[in-house]
Amino acid sequence: MLSERETSSDFSFSIVYIYLMVMRKFDFLAMAAVTVTFATSAFAAGKVACVGNSITYGYGIESWPDQTSYPHHLQGMLRENAPADTVENFGVSSLTVRKDDQASYWKGHRFAPAIEFAADTVIIELGTNDSKAYTQWSTPAQNAAVDSAITADFEALIDTFQVKSKPHIFICLAPYVNNVNWNILDSVVVSRVNPAILRAGLEKGVNVIDLHSRFNALENRSWYLSDMVHPSVEGAKHLAEIVYSHLQMDTLHVTQVDNLTLKAPKGFGYQWYKDGKLLKGDTLETLAIKSVGKYKVSVKIDEKSLSRIVTAPFDVLETTGLPGFGQKIVRDHGKLENGAHRFDVRGRALQKQRKYQKVYRKY
Repeated sequence: MLSERETSSDFSFSIVYIYLMVMRKFDFLAMAAVTVTFATSAFAAGKVACVGNSITYGYGIESWPDQTSYPHHLQGMLRENAPADTVENFGVSSLTVRKDDQASYWKGHRFAPAIEFAADTVIIELGTNDSKAYTQWSTPAQNAAVDSAITADFEALIDTFQVKSKPHIFICLAPYVNNVNWNILDSVVVSRVNPAILRAGLEKGVNVIDLHSRFNALENRSWYLSDMVHPSVEGAKHLAEIVYSHLQMDTLHVTQVDNLTLKAPKGFGYQWYKDGKLLKGDTLETLAIKSVGKYKVSVKIDEKSLSRIVTAPFDVLETTGLPGFGQKIVRDHGKLENGAHRFDVRGRALQKQRKYQKVYRKY
C-alpha cells in the first residue's frame, strides 16, 4: 500500500484536473479547496509570463480589457490562493519558435518585453505555426532540418529566459489543430512538432505540459472556434485550467533512500539530471550518487499523456572531514535532511544521525 505522501504525489495532478472539470459543470470554481489534495504546499507562481502565439494571445475572442484569453483566466485562478500573483500575456498571433523564420517570435515586438519582465514562472506555447514549414513537397532532409531547428530554438529560448531571472519554466506541446487552408495539420503536429518540443524539454530539464492530450476538438468541439485552431471563450477557460493544474504539481521533491541512493516521486517515466545536464541512460526511479552536485529528475506524471514535472534541486555537497574520512552532506533544495547514517573508515555504520544528514565514507 502506498503511503499518504506517495498517494498524493501519484494522483494529485489527476485530482486537480478532475476537480476543475466537475466545478466547470456547475459554472463554479472553488480553487481554494484544490490545494488540500497536495502533500506539499501549492506552487507560488509569482510573476507569470505567458509566451506564445495566437492561442495564447486570444485570437478571435479578444476583448479590452482582456477578459477572455487563457492568461486572464489563469490569473483569476492563481489569485484565489495568492493575491499577489501577476500574469502577463505575451502572446502574438502567427509567430513561430524558429529563429530563421520570417514570423519568428524572436523577432516579434513582445519578445524583449517578455524577457525584461523577469518572470518567476514562464509558460511557453509555441510550435503550432511551425507546422506550416512541413509541406507535401518537403524532402526527409528538409523535414529533419525543421525538426532540429524547433528543438534547438526552443532550448535557446529556455536559456534566454533564464538570463534576467531563474524562473520555473513550463513548455507546452501544441494542442490539437486542423486547418487545411492554413496548412496547419494535426498529423504534422503529432508526428513532427511535438516530438521536437519534447526533446527540448527533456534536454533542458524543464516542465512539459501536454496540451494535445488534454485539449482536443475530438473530445469537445465547443472548445474551438470554427477555424479549428483557436480556442473559444469556453476553450480558453479550459486551457487555463490545464495549465493551472500543472503549476500546482510543481512541488515535487527527490528523497534519499539510503546513504548513496536518490529516489524520484512516483511516476510513469524518469530522466535524471546533474548540475543542469541530462544524465544519459539514467531513466529509473532511483539513482546512485556517484559524485557531488545538484540533482533533479523529470517525472512523467500521467500514463496517458507526455506531461512531465521536474523536481526541486537536491544538493549533494562533499567536504573534507576527519583524517581518513570523506564527508557527504545532502541538502534538499537548501534544507538539511534527517535520517542519514555515520560510517567508520571500513564502512561500518556507527550511529543514526538524526539532526543532520552526514554520510562519512573512506576515500
